[in-house]
Amino acid sequence: MRIKDWTPLYLLGYTLVTAGARTFYKNHQVVGIENIPKDKPVLFAANHQNAFLDPTLIGIKLNKPLYYMVRADIFKTKSVAKLLWSLNMMPIYRQRDGGNAVKKNEAVFDKCFDLLNSNKPILIFAEGNQGKQKKLRPLQKGVFRIGLGAENKHEGIDVHIVPIGLYYSDTVNMGAKMLIHIGKSMKIQDYAEAFKTDEATTLNKMKIELSSRMSDLMVDIQNTEYYETIHEIMLDFDYEIYGFENIKGNKIINEFHCQKGFISKVENWIENNPEEAQSLKDKSDFHTDTLKKLQLKSWLFRKEKHNILFPMLFLILGAPLHLYGIINNYLPYKLPFIFVKKKVKDVHFHSSIKMLMGVVLFCLFWGLQTGLVAIFTEHYIWLYYFGSLIISSFFSYLYWITILKTKGKLKYNKLARIRDARFLNLKTAHVAIEAVLVKMYK
Repeated sequence: MRIKDWTPLYLLGYTLVTAGARTFYKNHQVVGIENIPKDKPVLFAANHQNAFLDPTLIGIKLNKPLYYMVRADIFKTKSVAKLLWSLNMMPIYRQRDGGNAVKKNEAVFDKCFDLLNSNKPILIFAEGNQGKQKKLRPLQKGVFRIGLGAENKHEGIDVHIVPIGLYYSDTVNMGAKMLIHIGKSMKIQDYAEAFKTDEATTLNKMKIELSSRMSDLMVDIQNTEYYETIHEIMLDFDYEIYGFENIKGNKIINEFHCQKGFISKVENWIENNPEEAQSLKDKSDFHTDTLKKLQLKSWLFRKEKHNILFPMLFLILGAPLHLYGIINNYLPYKLPFIFVKKKVKDVHFHSSIKMLMGVVLFCLFWGLQTGLVAIFTEHYIWLYYFGSLIISSFFSYLYWITILKTKGKLKYNKLARIRDARFLNLKTAHVAIEAVLVKMYK
């Protein structure tokens, strides 16, 4: 199958994802784009957490057609395979897919060699699979074999492997932050001669080097036993850790550096304080479980009592506009959530499907609604109506977030007032964890 650059379907997907990313994600940032070699064939090697969003978000941020490899099992149907090829996707075969996987991959790899020779960028998820945990999994050899194979077939093209770390504050829900962190490249030519004499040792060296570079670019919690403890404390005490790390600035890269600093600090502390670490784990488990049972968020414990006057005024005064927003936007907003909850078991695909379905449904519903208004009204009322759809949709989302936060504040105040036993135990655990953090950063 011949691959083209800006196919109609690729352009459509590019447009939809661009529109979706600007609304689905509260904030997104690209760091290190200057590390991409100019006028050189590039293999991007990224971690993989978020299904179809990972390659498409990288593609729109680079603002150029990107070619990437996906699981071969989704190419089984001829019509689907044609669609995927038109979106610049190529199959990567595994032994479990049946047939001669090695021979099939050789044919796909050969296409990659020619793409690289034409300076077409290729994205490979070097781990070979996707995972929700914020950790780098063992790398596969495919990215190195493609780079070395391209150098062998087209001598002197100077292929570079560019590591990418992807960071999502939340891989499932709307309103998250996203960072594309691009590192300095590895030159395939630096390993080509050694590969000819000792393939296994050279590939191992390349894996170690790329793993190190990718780990530096992503949130990488390698302590398996204490993974949940580290992850939950990192999220629940983010404000406190930000202060301990003395990070300046409020960009996503600052949040990333804060989390990297904390992970390094806490993993070292756990290694040197095994008994205290177990105690911290027990407190963190209790803290996390009780927060869920009481339906509270950790940030609520930063105050003894929460003022709800202004949020309540906002909710009362904004109710008419929120109602207008619900009437006009409820179905395109809610249908993707209902669909993924009932039909999509793999949580890795939730945000991808919600975002793409949301963009398509909002375009359809808004187009239909605006068209009907244009038919039954005069002058440019339809234009004002269309503007009101955009404004009311964003306002309703903000209104809903305010409702959730206000409910949390009300519940927190009530439990504190009646001195609920579970609440008091939770507060004790919260204070104890914060005390450990203070001690850790002394």
